[in-house]
Amino acid sequence: MLKMIQNHYKTYLNLQVLDLGCGKGAVSIKLAKALRCKCHGIDAVPEFIAAAKEKAKEYGVDTLCQFEAGDVREKIRELDIFDVFIFGATGPIFNDYFTALTVLSKHLSDEGIIIIEEIYIDVQNAFQHSSLITRKELLEQFARAGMELIDETINTYSVFADCAKDKENIMKRCNELKIKNPEKAPLFEGYVQNQASEYGNKAGSSIMVLKRVKRSI
Repeated sequence: MLKMIQNHYKTYLNLQVLDLGCGKGAVSIKLAKALRCKCHGIDAVPEFIAAAKEKAKEYGVDTLCQFEAGDVREKIRELDIFDVFIFGATGPIFNDYFTALTVLSKHLSDEGIIIIEEIYIDVQNAFQHSSLITRKELLEQFARAGMELIDETINTYSVFADCAKDKENIMKRCNELKIKNPEKAPLFEGYVQNQASEYGNKAGSSIMVLKRVKRSI
């Protein structure tokens, strides 16, 4: 993500970055540290936000990073214009990417970019879980929202059954978070389901850069 921002901007000091579903702030903190840009991170889990604030202080970027807990779908209405939006493996938190991009584009600067990290499959079939979106569906939603893919880093891989320990750890941690945050149980359950669907399937992982399609007059 850092390299992609550097590929598309020459100066960074005035960049305004919005990190959607920022978790513990890893992406925002590293971007702020490297580029000295301003980053605003939002996540639904207060404990993640608390950890992000501590990490920002540790890395000396607490004056550049602002973190807050809340529902991204609600918070976006209160925010102004940003140059970079980041979906760091959050999935379609607005139900689908068409809806998300339609909403976000209203808050995107004229030359702004949206960076999405997503796992997808090439073909939907009976052996693959329906929660995984196909690449074709992704691109169709981008186009419908008036966005075009201008840059991409692709990694194709297979996830095998020997990842049982990883699956066990994910389930354990999500159950712990559900107990602490019962009102957010559907978020954690959805994450577990999505992660489980990736195991045993051949999938593509991409970091994609989108830009608003320029219409000719």
